[in-house]
Amino acid sequence: MEQRILHDKKLCMSELQAEHTVYARSNFFETVEGRRHSSFVYLVEGNVTVNAMGNRLYAEAGSLLYIPEGQQYHAVWQGTPTVEYYACNIISGSFDLSNAVRYEIQRIDALSVPQTETLFRTIFDLFATGERIQKVRAIGSYYHFYADVLPHLNAVPPVQYNPALLQAMAYIRENYHDDFDVKALASVVCISESRLYHLFREELGTTPVKFRNEIRVEQAARELRTESTSIDEIAMSNGFHSTIYFREIFKSITGMTPSEYRVAARKSIGS
Repeated sequence: MEQRILHDKKLCMSELQAEHTVYARSNFFETVEGRRHSSFVYLVEGNVTVNAMGNRLYAEAGSLLYIPEGQQYHAVWQGTPTVEYYACNIISGSFDLSNAVRYEIQRIDALSVPQTETLFRTIFDLFATGERIQKVRAIGSYYHFYADVLPHLNAVPPVQYNPALLQAMAYIRENYHDDFDVKALASVVCISESRLYHLFREELGTTPVKFRNEIRVEQAARELRTESTSIDEIAMSNGFHSTIYFREIFKSITGMTPSEYRVAARKSIGS
């Protein structure tokens, strides 16, 4: 009698990218509207504060982070004199095809250890050889890491935002440069002002005004990176009628003044 036993496991990615990034300046503000990959990031130097839909995360050098596919966020990177990290970017339709669990953006303290930095550096160096065999070895090393990290990832249920909150968020994104108060916004989505405040606090951990300011600053940051328009004009076009207030809000979110950010961003583009 012949007995045949078969075990299988679907692969959790269609492509693996190894990344090494160095920001040669003390501050960098990054906005991401949606990612086509998930990432494990090991921070070698500097620190980062990530704000993703009410989930605020701070990490210092020596930390391992996980950022899920499709995540919208903005991040403030700071370092003296540099920010440096290694990352493994996993491109796929789902993090784990055989078990479609959603994971939140998070710091993974259990693997925030020097051995993880060594592993990520090795994976990057193997990819950098350009040799097929070495790349296969790098992928094998990643899967060993994946098996170790998976028990430490915090799974979360699918987010079910209140429909009125989603409508309010969409309205702000489309009209962030216009003047409207919370009362007017509540009227647009047909709920009370107090109820609207509650939804923003409960589901996003912020307020309608702070949410709008973040959208305004993200748009202003794009213009500061890519356009030669004056800071006063950028402030006005994004709904800030006081340049002083714009500078105050911009710095509170990015850690830099608009002028400092423009100089740093232009250096990055030119490097």
